[in-house]
Amino acid sequence: MRPPPIPQEVHCDQCVDPPGKHVFTDARGAFEIANIVPGTYWLVIQKGTFRLEQEIVVGEYATIDLPPEQTTLPSEHDPANGKWVPRIAIASGFWDQIEDILGKMGLGEVDASGTFVPASAAGVFDVYSNGGAIDHVAIAPLETLFNMTDMRMMNYHIIFIPCSQQTFSGGAGLAGAPPETLTAIREFVKAGGKLYVTDWSGEWADNIFPEQITLKGDTDTPASAWDPTTETWNTALFGDADGFSTTEAQHARAVDEGLNQWLDGQRGPLVQGGGSYAEGTIDADNFAIEGKFDFIERLTTVQVGMDDEGLPVFDEPKAWVIGDEDGTPATCTGTGDGCSPFTVTFEPAGCGRVLYSTYHTADNPHVGLVPQERVLLYLIMEIGVCKSGPIVE
Repeated sequence: MRPPPIPQEVHCDQCVDPPGKHVFTDARGAFEIANIVPGTYWLVIQKGTFRLEQEIVVGEYATIDLPPEQTTLPSEHDPANGKWVPRIAIASGFWDQIEDILGKMGLGEVDASGTFVPASAAGVFDVYSNGGAIDHVAIAPLETLFNMTDMRMMNYHIIFIPCSQQTFSGGAGLAGAPPETLTAIREFVKAGGKLYVTDWSGEWADNIFPEQITLKGDTDTPASAWDPTTETWNTALFGDADGFSTTEAQHARAVDEGLNQWLDGQRGPLVQGGGSYAEGTIDADNFAIEGKFDFIERLTTVQVGMDDEGLPVFDEPKAWVIGDEDGTPATCTGTGDGCSPFTVTFEPAGCGRVLYSTYHTADNPHVGLVPQERVLLYLIMEIGVCKSGPIVE
């Protein structure tokens, strides 16, 4: 049976067992479904809100080897032909051109230098102006995305706010935004939305959800800025997440097992420093990252509410990538001793997720995918997966 359509707006996707036979792929995407009765079936391959649907005819005693075009998740939205991609909004980034990596994924196009072709965003994702390189193709200013009047943000599954100049609210950032805007961002995540934030745009995570992440230095927003009882903020305590002058980390490590297995051994450009790259093999336990200007001092487990049985529900932030702060030590086996979280997700009350990266995703134009871009490729799909565990309202 063909699955129901994916709702084309923010929604709560709670984890359930899919009907019929199902398997999970390995870290590289390979899978096998055995002991199938001959007949015609809908084969559905899905990760988050990326989905590929197709009819497969299975003959008696048949083995079917599917080619890549039948097992690769789509980069175009064409539900009539079984191709689903998430609805995406991007705040145009001045320093982090996150659209470059999306174009390399096939969500739009890049030119021969690896730079996104702005006109190719049309019909693929929506751009909101925020002082970035593709402001000229924006459909509206970023201020219009988060408001409680028309609830425009609820039309998207994922919203990207990459590192940029602080043009929001006339340069005042979220500290100058009306309370309704702050509430709207929280409501988007609560409803199931995925918020992806990088580097000096970190206030979009840290101002709204100040409890889970503590940034190093006076750029942090303390947990006391949020009052969960009244669900209000003290904006006078807001930090701007505009961290430090450090630009590169020599020793990053993918600490999530699935990400590590997927990333390790891939071939592509490696960061050499100073905006240069050289072809090589990725070591998922030790790779360089560029465009890093923030540090996470610590992660805090937060009680987000109570479940149906009156038991407390906790959100424990998850580190996906860790790395060195100053070039030492030579490798990072865990946080502490000069190593800190670089890429983190957390799940506030509700059904959505927040991802914060202390480094740019696409720091300089180049051909191919450097390790940090591959991490994004993986996590775009990973943060869209269903919600497990109790949902706290």
